[in-house]
Amino acid sequence: MEITPCLLDTENPLIVDGATLGSRIAATGREHLWEPRLRPREVNVIVIHSVSAGALSPAEPFDRRWILKIFCDYGVSSHYLIERSGEIVRLVPEELKAWHAGGSIMPEPDNRQAVNEFSLGIELAASPASGFTAAQYGKLAELCVDIERRHGRHFTYVGHEDIAGHRAVSAGLRKDIKTDPGSAFGWQEFLECLDAGRKSGESGSGTAPARAETIIT
Repeated sequence: MEITPCLLDTENPLIVDGATLGSRIAATGREHLWEPRLRPREVNVIVIHSVSAGALSPAEPFDRRWILKIFCDYGVSSHYLIERSGEIVRLVPEELKAWHAGGSIMPEPDNRQAVNEFSLGIELAASPASGFTAAQYGKLAELCVDIERRHGRHFTYVGHEDIAGHRAVSAGLRKDIKTDPGSAFGWQEFLECLDAGRKSGESGSGTAPARAETIIT
């Protein structure tokens, strides 16, 4: 599986609006947009996000450069970005904590808070109007099967909205309600692709996965 490296640190040479991404990160006073995990062996959740730079660049809302500029501007990050073509871009090493969930709480009965600590974040370049491409579903499932194989366990899958929505706000963990990846994301399609990948032998067969909103696997 091909993964394009584009780490969110001061060495990143990607030119965005006349300056390198690395220089933009350095301007924030940071060396990188991640931090160590307290308990790296406990990572067992994957959070699916969607992201668009439509407000910044209406003509190129899914251009990697503009999306990563937003990350720099807001001091956020995810482990991976999957572009419309299905290209997988690594932004943060898996063993480190990315800043993708903020104030957050897992669905019941899990109820763990501070989801960044035990999760991986995957961004899909999409908007509510655009929906998601077949290539994105396929590569998302392929990436998740590979993650499970390397970590030696099945993961729990949630949307950003499942952990940083109304419940997180009601609990006083955050002020804003996240709604991505939203109703345009086909959970059934993704989970079927994931199950097929597991059964192909890449990470072993098992029971069909389910979204954590309903069942914790």
